[in-house]
Amino acid sequence: MALENITKFLDNIINLDQDLIIGNILKDKDFQRFIIDLNTEEQLFEQGIDSLGVSLGEYSDFTKAVKKVKGQRLDHITLEDTGEFYKSFAIKVQNGGFLIVADGQKDDTNLFEEYGKEILGLTDESLQIVIDAIKEKLIPIILTTITA
Repeated sequence: MALENITKFLDNIINLDQDLIIGNILKDKDFQRFIIDLNTEEQLFEQGIDSLGVSLGEYSDFTKAVKKVKGQRLDHITLEDTGEFYKSFAIKVQNGGFLIVADGQKDDTNLFEEYGKEILGLTDESLQIVIDAIKEKLIPIILTTITA
């Protein structure tokens, strides 16, 4: 009986599909929202930085005056004026990972041309937060799977 249990345990380990499990974690809509919020709310809005940690810059005096009337943040560029850019963010799950996509066209301005494609994506710090969150979900699933 003990040998059968060991054999089953080893078979479960061999047949474990980590990419499938991570893919399922990444397909969860709440988890995707978590990733998007790291990019939009934490990096762009709170810090005013792109995925490389580079500042998006400061608003002109005219733009600051307009934003002040709107009750919006003035201390750094956030790319959040109407909220449409942030709402366009989505996660594309790929083999063993994900890609953040969004519509960068805002009126006559292409935000990717203006601020760089790096406005999409996570800083090393944000990426580490995602990795830790995946581990937190992954470990119990793996333990349950291999001991089944």
